[in-house]
Amino acid sequence: MRKFRLSSLANYFIPDDGDVQSYLDQIQMWPNFDKPDAFGQHSNADIASLIEETRMLFATLLSMQDQTSSSDSAENAENKVSDLAKDILFNTPEEINYEQTAKIIGIIRTPLEVVLLQEIERYNALLDEMRTQLRNLRRGILGLVVMSSDLEEIYTAVSEGRVPSQWLKAYSSLKPLAAWARDLTFRVSHFNFWAKTLRAPTLFG
Repeated sequence: MRKFRLSSLANYFIPDDGDVQSYLDQIQMWPNFDKPDAFGQHSNADIASLIEETRMLFATLLSMQDQTSSSDSAENAENKVSDLAKDILFNTPEEINYEQTAKIIGIIRTPLEVVLLQEIERYNALLDEMRTQLRNLRRGILGLVVMSSDLEEIYTAVSEGRVPSQWLKAYSSLKPLAAWARDLTFRVSHFNFWAKTLRAPTLFG
């Protein structure tokens, strides 16, 4: 009898009419863990899923670490985060001049020039947000401003060497904080050169 298959896998098909037990027997034939092929996905989807599960596992383990510590170690941690924030702030590149670039391009713009202006706006917003939050973070550590939930999240991320989630809104990345900060400098330099020369890059990083 012809079976109506639900995927490329042979054991996924619509069972024949029968009683409840026959359906239960059919379910028992299926594996405990479904392969991506069962849902019409590529087998590499399983790799991406395992990577994400691993990241969630380690993030959970880090969040479960004992946060209690002596006053000396807490002060050392605060000094470390403050120094890291100062270093990131010092190395954060300057914003790209949007108005000047738009004036040079003029009213008639090619699709790539439109992309350039959009990217400048996006990265300028990120750089401005980073500077504001890093300054407030250092002030918060000194007790000069209230540590909001956003600042606490940034404090924890910097302490653990992760990129704060607020900064990942500009573009997604799996890099640790130090590598991400260097990559950000290269990206801004890339668009800054493009904005000054209006020569579209032959290769996008």
